[in-house]
Amino acid sequence: MTIIKGPTFKICILSENHSFKNILAGKLRMENFDVEFADGGFHLLHLLERHRDDFNMIIFNEDMQDMPAFEVISLIRQSKSKTELPILFISKNGSEEDIYEMVLSGANEYVVQTANYKPIVERAQKYSLLNQKNAA
Repeated sequence: MTIIKGPTFKICILSENHSFKNILAGKLRMENFDVEFADGGFHLLHLLERHRDDFNMIIFNEDMQDMPAFEVISLIRQSKSKTELPILFISKNGSEEDIYEMVLSGANEYVVQTANYKPIVERAQKYSLLNQKNAA
C-alpha cells in the first residue's frame, strides 16, 4: 500500500539559540511541518538563493551575529513578498519600537517569546492554511 502525501509546508528556523531551534522544530514536526535550520543571516540568504521556492515560511529568533534581522528581512523582501514567503519574527523584547521596525522591514508578524511555543505553532498553521488556499 502506498501512502500519497500532499505537498509539505517547509519552514526554515533562523536562530543562533540551539535550544530554541530544537524545541521549536520538535513542536513543528509534531504538527507535520518540514523544518530546516539556518545558523545566520548569510546562511539563510544562501539557502533561499539555492533553493528558491523550497521554503514556505521563515521563523526568525532575534538578531544574528553576522547581520541584523531587519537587514536580512529587507533583503528577502527584495525578491519575495509577504504573501510568497511569510516571515515570523520572535523576540524577547516586545517594545513598540522593535515591533514597528521589524514589521516595517517586512516581517509579517512579531511574537514576543515566552516558554509557550503554542502561539508560534498556531501562526505556522495559519500560514500553512493560507498557502493551501492560495494554491487551490
